[in-house]
Amino acid sequence: MRHRSTALIAVCAAIAIAVTACSADTSTTTPASGGSTGASSAGVEAAKAATAKNKVEPKAIPQTVPLKSKPETGKTFVWLKCADVNQCSDLADGFKEAIAAIGWDYKELSYKSADPATLVTALKQALDFKPTAVGLTGLPRAVWESVVPDYKAAGVKIVTGYLGPTQYDETVIGQVGGPKDVNAYGQMIGNWVVADSDGKANVLLQEVNDFPILKDYVTGFKAAVSAGCPDCKITELNNTIAQLGGQIVPTIIAALQKDPSINYVSSVNGPFLTGLPAALSAAGLSNIKMSGESGDATNLTNVKAGKEQAYTGLATHHAAWLMVDMVLRNLQGMDYDKDGDGGAPKQLLTQDVTFDVSGSYDKPADFAGQFKKLWLVP
Repeated sequence: MRHRSTALIAVCAAIAIAVTACSADTSTTTPASGGSTGASSAGVEAAKAATAKNKVEPKAIPQTVPLKSKPETGKTFVWLKCADVNQCSDLADGFKEAIAAIGWDYKELSYKSADPATLVTALKQALDFKPTAVGLTGLPRAVWESVVPDYKAAGVKIVTGYLGPTQYDETVIGQVGGPKDVNAYGQMIGNWVVADSDGKANVLLQEVNDFPILKDYVTGFKAAVSAGCPDCKITELNNTIAQLGGQIVPTIIAALQKDPSINYVSSVNGPFLTGLPAALSAAGLSNIKMSGESGDATNLTNVKAGKEQAYTGLATHHAAWLMVDMVLRNLQGMDYDKDGDGGAPKQLLTQDVTFDVSGSYDKPADFAGQFKKLWLVP
């Protein structure tokens, strides 16, 4: 089963900027906020209202303003696909459809996330296609900054996704799936925890803080829990990049055995919890509810079966269309949100919500048609 996530699309970003990835695990236990006694009934009710709203499927893309004119055909877009991350292939499928819709030529080059130099090489090679724009994800701007002057001189735009905090300019024109979106996902799950527990949650929050983009989930989650449930308890488990290869679940089990009062586990990335339901059963641990950002097909299958409880989806195909939309608006001198282009589609997926199990959460169902209408194409 493929694992798709914002974390995997950013794999090795921390290595690329020289963050130490082999430090020991650290766990800290803190109340959601200090000084309060008793769960706020008003806060719990607010979290329940937010959760009910978050379960509603989006019906429209955030963009509402049409382009000034139909895009000129015959231009070229190059997608730099990380060969070692399945999610990049999902994005490629979205780009192919979006680029075909506007009559441009689609080109693709691969690089390895674990070897940042290959991205720099691919960026240089992409210029040989004389593109109008190039798309990339994951590795932060510091990794490929040396190539930006070449793109500026050639007048080629770079559109990005899932990088974390990023500097934008006339060449690096924006980002889809940035800090605002990820913070919002954290708030969605945080509100669900407060609502589901009636303000009595004791949460193990699984993190990988070496990935800057995932820290925004932590911030959003903690803010929502603090607002709705001042006395809820959060134990932060910060795993290292080196532990992504099958070591996260054992650390979670150890933390749960250390504190039997924990009744919720939330992850910055759903696929990090792969195998946890079976591990909980083997360890004799019950009544643990699981949630997180970017649930993949395995997580969502388990949600339908009642083995896991709540996830946000990750709209990889939709994200590709958003990135192309950003390019088109930039070329026509139009305003757009450089750090999200209006926001990725969001919905809380739980057992009482009707949804399709898929690695890409592509809602609204007719999102492509809505983009085409704004792009003035059939």
